[in-house]
Amino acid sequence: MKKALKVLSTVMAAGMLAACGSTAASSTATSATSTAESTAASSDEAVTLRLGHTQPTDHQVNITAERFAELVNEYSGGSVTVEVYPNSTFGSASEMNAAVQSGDLDLYVNASAQFASQYEPMTVVDAWYMFNDTDHLMKFYSPDCEVYQTLCEGLKEACNIDSLAPIYYGARHMTANTPLNSVSDLKGLKMRVASDPMPTAFFEAMGATPTPVAYNETYLALQQNVADGEENPAASITSMKFYEVQKTLNLTAHQYQMLTIYMSVPSEEKLSDAQMEAVRKAAAQAAEEHNAVAFDQEQEIIDALKDKIEVVTPSDLDSFKEACAAVYPQYEETWGAGVADAIKALA
Repeated sequence: MKKALKVLSTVMAAGMLAACGSTAASSTATSATSTAESTAASSDEAVTLRLGHTQPTDHQVNITAERFAELVNEYSGGSVTVEVYPNSTFGSASEMNAAVQSGDLDLYVNASAQFASQYEPMTVVDAWYMFNDTDHLMKFYSPDCEVYQTLCEGLKEACNIDSLAPIYYGARHMTANTPLNSVSDLKGLKMRVASDPMPTAFFEAMGATPTPVAYNETYLALQQNVADGEENPAASITSMKFYEVQKTLNLTAHQYQMLTIYMSVPSEEKLSDAQMEAVRKAAAQAAEEHNAVAFDQEQEIIDALKDKIEVVTPSDLDSFKEACAAVYPQYEETWGAGVADAIKALA
């Protein structure tokens, strides 16, 4: 951990963040190169990889996972098959977290927060109100951003997983049974959280009571009043039908979140160089396609929700931001000196 923090601090001191301002640029391989890569991969021994995630089959994350599988098959010349296991069918998030690190699961799509306890510097990306909007977000999640790449390398070393490509999950908003116009409206509410430290810290700072509930058990927890509210992107609120057990969707946009297509390092060792190149190429293309769709769809999903739940634009959003900003100093040592300020400066 100290080594990782030292590396991050060195990154800041050296001014490496200057390269972060450019957005991801996709490279188009020539037809001859693509054919050569596919031919090389297809001559290798056939391999089947398993990909797990927590989202239902109609969620954009699953659609992207299926598209990734299709592209892997294409670019590997059929030598690599990816089987997709949606809706936590391979296990809970924590179970898949452990499985992808050991190699029992080959690929996993989820947020970096799932690995927070093992690589704490990465939690900076999950800090609420760290990113102002999607433009700010994508400046950070760029292959040219050396701070982001350094974090990925640290995560790989700590957790035995490779970050293949980031995909947009959405701006996270809070649902409840009462309007949340000000941070004071959260006082005493039992708000569902996952098993990672960031939501817990921020909800506590806002006066709410963090209530741990597994993602696939959240609907029932809300229905039975085990939790009073939750926070998720609009797409997940829709696909999980949380609007059936909540009265208000509050557009707090407290977190702009990316998921990542992760691959187990032990699983990578089962592939030839050509097959691994096919997997990386497929992940990059699937992510690019996903992000184009996800950005466009997000407002459409919110508009559609207006027929199902009261949509509230908080009148005192600054009170939420101020409460969350007060949490940052206690994580500075964890994130690395100056890292949060440097990310903020990208806006």
